Formats: sequence, structure tokens, C-alpha cells
Amino acid sequence: MKGILTSILIGLTALVNAQSNQVQNASNYLRSKEYDKAKASADAAVLNESTKSSPKLWMYRGLIYEGIYESKNEADNKLDVEAQEKSVESFITCLKLDKDNVYKDQMKGNLANACASLDRKVKYYQSIKEYEKALKGLDLLEQALPYDFDLNMKRSNITKENIMFSHFTTYSLAGNKEKTLEFGNKLIDIKYKDPTIYLRMTKIYLIDKDTVKALSYIEKGKALFEDNMDLIAQEIDIYLKQKKTDVLKTKLIDAINIAPDNEILHAVLGNLYDKTNDLENAEKEYLKSLEIKPEYDYANYNLGALYYTIGIQWNDKINDLPLNETKKAKEYEDKKVEYFKKATVYLEKSYAVSPDAATKQRLRQLFLKLGEPEKAEKYK
Repeated sequence: MKGILTSILIGLTALVNAQSNQVQNASNYLRSKEYDKAKASADAAVLNESTKSSPKLWMYRGLIYEGIYESKNEADNKLDVEAQEKSVESFITCLKLDKDNVYKDQMKGNLANACASLDRKVKYYQSIKEYEKALKGLDLLEQALPYDFDLNMKRSNITKENIMFSHFTTYSLAGNKEKTLEFGNKLIDIKYKDPTIYLRMTKIYLIDKDTVKALSYIEKGKALFEDNMDLIAQEIDIYLKQKKTDVLKTKLIDAINIAPDNEILHAVLGNLYDKTNDLENAEKEYLKSLEIKPEYDYANYNLGALYYTIGIQWNDKINDLPLNETKKAKEYEDKKVEYFKKATVYLEKSYAVSPDAATKQRLRQLFLKLGEPEKAEKYK
């Protein structure tokens, strides 16, 4: 019996020593950047009862996975597609087990760097619609927050509030209505400064055909972001679909009476007139907006688009004329050219501030219609 017990003890001792050797192997392979062998040793050791509670082991494991995703060697990067996640997880576990703070100073910087890398990876997961992986990454970032001793994570914009917003964004992109509403309302409660919260909440209620609730979120959003054109445009669209343009017009006119020098209000009222085909009043409001702020992109673009529309209308009138109406055709042609030229003035001002593809294409078309190929070439 005594011989059997001795044999068991010898076997257990050998097993413990073998696992301790795995930790040392992980360290040695890490030092020589043999990440495949280092990974195998560390992963084996974290599964063993005798070593899985060692903060030193978790430190090595974190550094190994950090080496895998930071390596310039593509073969190393391919060793594990979740290297950032496992690195963060390992550093968190190390600091959690490190009751005597032996590794605190050494690991806090590594954790912050790994979290910054994981934060970027979460955004990548969102972009490729891997929402479950994005949520897993966000959960790890949240677990890391208590160990942000020097606020390095905070300096990388990894905060409780920003993680909450990333949860909201991920659930919204994934089409999870309940979770989107849950996180959206939490963000609104803490007055998180991002207008997309209110836009996404509005769209959820529009899908549910609850326009009262949708408008309530627009009002909340406008209270914080009064000049946000996306919120304003969404409000206009709702009232237009409800055929309540008079309600919106009254609201805008009342607001202008209070703040007559607000270029945004004039431009929005101009847009409302534009959408209801009151082009004369639309022109007046856009011009008033630009009188207040000549470089205002939104008003410049919309006024340019308005003049383009009027030019097209004169062109349609030419096409509707009988062939013998040459005098009127000349008169209408002059009007068309006049408005096309006006359109180029304001669209070029808009493009100078905000050079987007749609404006560029419109300008090219206009200059070609005006017989000015050299200017058209500028917007090719």
C-alpha cells in the first residue's frame, strides 16, 4: 500500500513539474518569438489545475497573444484570429489574480494597448456584420475598465459611456430592436452627445408606424443638437408624409421670429417650401440664409439644386413648343441658360466647402449643358 501511495505522489509531482515546465516553456518560446510553441504551452497550462491560478502564466499568455497580433509576420497573425480578445482576457485575469500587485505596473500598459487594438477590431467586426464577435469584444472591454489604473484606456476613448454607445450601435446594425431601445434610452438618460441615437430611435418607431413616439425622439434630439440637419430633415419628412406641412411651417416661422438671424432656420424653411413646390418662397429663404452666412453649405447646395430644377423646367417648356414658335423658344432658352448659370455659382460654393461626388457630377453636367467643356473637365 505504501508503495502504491509513493508511486501516486511521484506521478503527481511529475505532473505538477510538467505543468510548471509548460509555464517556463511559454516564457522561453515568447522570448525567442516562437509564437506557435509559446501559444501551445500557455494554452495547455491555463487548462491545468496546478497552474491556471498563476498570474505569471496569464501574463505570459497575454504577451504571447499580443505578439501574435502585433507580429509583422503574417504566419504569426494567422495562429489565432481572436488574438486581441485572448490577449485582453489574459491581462485582465493576470491583474485579477495578482493580489499582491506584483505585475500591476508591468501589465497595465499592455492591457491598455491590447484594449485599444480590440476596440479597433470591434469597429471592424461591425463593418463586416460580425455582430456577435463585436459584442464579445465590447464585453471584454467593459471587464477591463476597472484595471485602467493610469487612464490610458480613457485617453483612447475607451470609457463606460463609449462602450455603451458601441453596444447601441452594434444592436442597431444587427436589427435587435429591444436591445437598441434599451441602450438608446440609457444613453439618452446620461445625455450622451451623439445625434445618431435619436435618429435610430426615431426610425425604429417610424417602422412601427408610431409617429408620435418618433417625433418625441426628434424633439429630444433637437434639444441637444438644434442645428443637426439629419434630425431636421427627418422631422420635415414626417410632417410631409402626414401632410401637416402647415404645422411645421408655423413652427419654423415662430422660431425665426425669435431668432431672425439663424441661417439654419431660414434654410430649413426654404427646404420645406422647396418640397411643397413653392419655389419662389424657397428661393427667398435660401437667399436670406446665405445673406446671414454666405459660406453655408446646405443653403448653397439647395439653392443651386433649386436653380437647376427651374432650368430643367424651362428646358421642358422648350420641348413642348411647336416648331414654329422660334421667338418663344429663344426666350425660354435664355431663361434656361440663366438658371443653369445661377445653379453653377451656388453649387461651386457648396463643392468648395463639401466636395462630394453628387455635387461634382451635377456641376459637370451643367457645364456640359452650357457648352463649357473646359470647366466641365474640372469636375470629371
